[in-house]
Amino acid sequence: MKNHVLAALAVLTTIALASCGAPSTPDFVQKVAMSDMYEVEAGKIASEKGQTDAVKQFGQHMVEAHTQTTEELKGIVQAQSIKVDLPAKLDEKHQRLIDDLNAAHAEDFDKTYAKQQVSAHDKAEELFEKYAEKGDDAAVKAFAAKTLPVIKQHQEAAKKLS
Repeated sequence: MKNHVLAALAVLTTIALASCGAPSTPDFVQKVAMSDMYEVEAGKIASEKGQTDAVKQFGQHMVEAHTQTTEELKGIVQAQSIKVDLPAKLDEKHQRLIDDLNAAHAEDFDKTYAKQQVSAHDKAEELFEKYAEKGDDAAVKAFAAKTLPVIKQHQEAAKKLS
């Protein structure tokens, strides 16, 4: 009996550890596309409403960088014939972030944007690290590994904004 319990625990532990791995390729692609869409929209707002040149420049840089990764990802999705529905609009969570930016008073804007950017890049870094390490599509995995250092640079720059 004791051996059966231990065997069952071993199986459950293996399943639990496996579920902590990389997201599926379609899930990764969807999350990246959503994140890029948010970054572009937030960057446009920051480049207009930012109170400091640093925030305005960072916002513009995010627009350019995330537009580029979106195009690169779309090319990989087409080339690899990955079955995924790319988002056409922001989900509720990301739309709330955009609404918060639009509603921020001028004196609070830079702080609000910086805080969102640090959080967004924390999540992106974790997502890209997991996929680069354990993803199941070689081309998408290479994209994740190549993009990860750029995300880390964005993260460091975002931290300096706050």
